[in-house]
Amino acid sequence: MDRITLDIWTKNHPSLGIAYELKESFFDLWDSDSRQKAYLKYQDWKAKIRTELQSAFEPLTKAMANWEMEIFSYFDHRVTNAYTESLNNLIRVANRLGRGYSFDALRAKILFSEGLQKERRPKYQKRIDDYGIRDYNYPMFEKMLPIGVARERGELHVSMTTFSSAHCI
Repeated sequence: MDRITLDIWTKNHPSLGIAYELKESFFDLWDSDSRQKAYLKYQDWKAKIRTELQSAFEPLTKAMANWEMEIFSYFDHRVTNAYTESLNNLIRVANRLGRGYSFDALRAKILFSEGLQKERRPKYQKRIDDYGIRDYNYPMFEKMLPIGVARERGELHVSMTTFSSAHCI
């Protein structure tokens, strides 16, 4: 259905079809084996942009020109900063929901929030599941971490209510 709709639009508006093909071919750039091949593919792609479509692709071509070294270094190392960008987005959302936390409060919320720390698995941990110790008769084992997951010493998992002025004396 989507392909039929796309075909109708591109048939009635040829420049839209060309723009769509250019967009799709730009994504092929990231399948390149090396920095040189990617750069050549980008130059070929850029040469295919018609004059009437250059204004539509100007933000992309301008960003590629401004960040050329950084963008094409991806092909040398195949590493992105997606994790950092995602974390920055989460921080912005937390700040927006908090309606203007101070820097210290926002920092504490991010650092002490449950789930943001990376789980580290120990190299070796005794298995206690083999003996059926985790029965309903032993409530002390209900809050144990699953086998293979351990918290590092020094991690603080504190509720943010601890930092609110209502709880401070």
